[in-house]
Amino acid sequence: MNNNINQEIKSRKPHNVVVYNRRQMTVSGVIRVENFNENNIVVITEAGQMTIDGANLHISKLSLETGDMNVDGDIAGLFYSDDSYENGKKSSKLLSKLFK
Repeated sequence: MNNNINQEIKSRKPHNVVVYNRRQMTVSGVIRVENFNENNIVVITEAGQMTIDGANLHISKLSLETGDMNVDGDIAGLFYSDDSYENGKKSSKLLSKLFK
């Protein structure tokens, strides 16, 4: 069992966000892109669902193999949802409470 935990930790990519002058952003630990348009981008990361809000947003680089993404545009903000994610899969807090 301990070996499985170590494998999971090693397979997880670090999640980092760097914003440059609110015009460019680099994100690591991206698992998948859920939705995107020029006003918002919704991605699933190692830290949960992240939404980037702004205008003229454009994904200039995306590599799901490495988990890296670059975004250009007018970045107004970003936030994480309250939903729990584990290994890129949404887990419902309500369902987990019902089945305890």
